[in-house]
Amino acid sequence: MTANTFGLHISTVSKVIRDVCNCITYKLGPKYIALPKTKEEMLEKVGEFEAKFGMTQAFGCIDGTHVQILRPSEHSQDYFSYKMYFSLNVQAVCDFRGYFMDVDCRWPGSVHDAKVFANSNIAAKLKDEEIPITYEDILPGRAKVPNYLIGDPAYPLTPYCMKEYHSCSTNAQVLFNNMLQSARNPVECAFGRLKARWGFLAKKVDLKIDFVPVAIYACFVLHNICELNKCVIDPDLVKIEIEKHKAETQQLDYSVYLGNLAEGDVVREVITNFIQDSLPY
Repeated sequence: MTANTFGLHISTVSKVIRDVCNCITYKLGPKYIALPKTKEEMLEKVGEFEAKFGMTQAFGCIDGTHVQILRPSEHSQDYFSYKMYFSLNVQAVCDFRGYFMDVDCRWPGSVHDAKVFANSNIAAKLKDEEIPITYEDILPGRAKVPNYLIGDPAYPLTPYCMKEYHSCSTNAQVLFNNMLQSARNPVECAFGRLKARWGFLAKKVDLKIDFVPVAIYACFVLHNICELNKCVIDPDLVKIEIEKHKAETQQLDYSVYLGNLAEGDVVREVITNFIQDSLPY
């Protein structure tokens, strides 16, 4: 369609698209998609998140979204997802505003969200503290709480990734779950705005598999630029994409890859008790 509109050959348009996406991804990407680089930046993210959602020490939330693709010619079974189509499973981390700080779009659609996280750069950086982690002694005599991401039940529970209790036995745990679910909302809304802006991500991407990750990443970069400049987007389109994402994630089997760590349980318990103790009586 674009080739016909401008009187260009399809191969010319394809080359231009590749060149532009490569430039956006590799030149603008490091500027517009970046994790905190200093403790000051980390403290700013943490402060913003706590002021908005009340979750102390959280600096962002994490989730995955699937982008439908053409059936790959090789290892196609790896790309067939639980959604019953071929896809890439894209993991992203955003701040309280829905501004993306980390994006990983390398994984075939059959790979579970938790496995993507366990093998991702962000998980390694958190574990090895290559990101400027700050610790807070929020309850005297208890374990110190590091900065962490908020994920849905599909993610492993670690000191750097918090998720809700599978079943609650106390009012404090119910309160924790409610607050955490609310704090996870920015990433779902951000995915909605992303796919509403760049509609081809909400359809089957008609590109060669080797180029799809670059094109997807370029859309994330452009999304952040739009967010920074407060670009208006049709709220009805955003709502449609958010509802689609929520409906699809309900199909996930959360028992497949739990990977919970005892250290994660300890940190979650400290945060849970802190939230309960902070309530006015």
